Amino acid sequence: MNLVERVLLPSLIFTFLLFARCAHCALITLSIAGAVSSLGYYAYEKYKCQYQECCTDEYIPADLDGLEYIFAANLYGQQIAHVTIINAFRCHLENQNPSKALVMSFHGTPGTGKNYVAQMIAKTFYKKGVESNYFYFFNGRNDFPLQQKVDEYKDDLYKIILNALQKCERSMFVFDEVDKMPEDLLNVLVPFLDYKDYHKSIKSGFTYQNKAVFIFLSNTGSTQIVQHLTNVWMAGKGREDTKLQDFEKLIVEGAFREKGGFHYSDTIQTSVIDHYVPFLPLEEIHVRKCLKKVFKDRDITPTEEMVEEVLSHVTFGPEPYNLYSMAGCKRIEQKVATIVYRKQTESKLDLSES
Repeated sequence: MNLVERVLLPSLIFTFLLFARCAHCALITLSIAGAVSSLGYYAYEKYKCQYQECCTDEYIPADLDGLEYIFAANLYGQQIAHVTIINAFRCHLENQNPSKALVMSFHGTPGTGKNYVAQMIAKTFYKKGVESNYFYFFNGRNDFPLQQKVDEYKDDLYKIILNALQKCERSMFVFDEVDKMPEDLLNVLVPFLDYKDYHKSIKSGFTYQNKAVFIFLSNTGSTQIVQHLTNVWMAGKGREDTKLQDFEKLIVEGAFREKGGFHYSDTIQTSVIDHYVPFLPLEEIHVRKCLKKVFKDRDITPTEEMVEEVLSHVTFGPEPYNLYSMAGCKRIEQKVATIVYRKQTESKLDLSES
């Protein structure tokens, strides 16, 4: 029998009996009922986190060692992103009173791992992963489709962020397909991203610290990333010779000028984004690792013929060098699934015929 059962149940019984025997004891009954209610609230606050998610270390372990392990095992060709993201999180989490929220923007061609990495972060940051009540995911194409409704979207988004931070200062907000968002939308986020010792909402009077994480995912700047990496290759160097500083300025200029959520956005002009993280285009060696992992996840060791068949569906570019997969590792899983199904069907037919 737990504390609630040992203390609250006898108290409730005593209150009921006292009321039944003494019709003139309303004041006594109310006093006892008030005490029991207070004790019940105390017990609920103390033990509720055993039964529901709370904004505590138990539910928000922020396992960066685990995240680094997942990156090393499953993130291909993205050493700059790997190091930048891990270091950014370590610095942010080690500071008990950060001067601002952690804000990162992931940029690169489709299929290079931006969304995949965001899911990895949520998985290791929260006990319940992407299902956590403190993880918020927005898709530009689906959640904010119309430019003419941008003011309505801004009001809604502001309320969502504020309410989320009231529930938990360590909430995480991921904005996917920023390049598909209406212009001016992201400006409403600047007060949540800016430098301050603490934030206070005039409307609600709510005060919160800068412990939240904001992550933007976008294809903007990808043309500049691909061009620079191609130039590096033409100079006889490899992607391992590049560093974050080689790409950040290119990304900022590209994102600021291209249509979408970052187009002339205050989030860029006010310098509230801490890290512009490049996701480099994937070469054939990285695509091979992707597809072999997909086969492994299905408990299948692929033949070289199967590997080559998957690769035959991958388009490499840009012309004339054709160094990088134009869609990264997107569609690889579907192609592998089709090949595996066909092979299994053929095997069954061979067995039936024999």
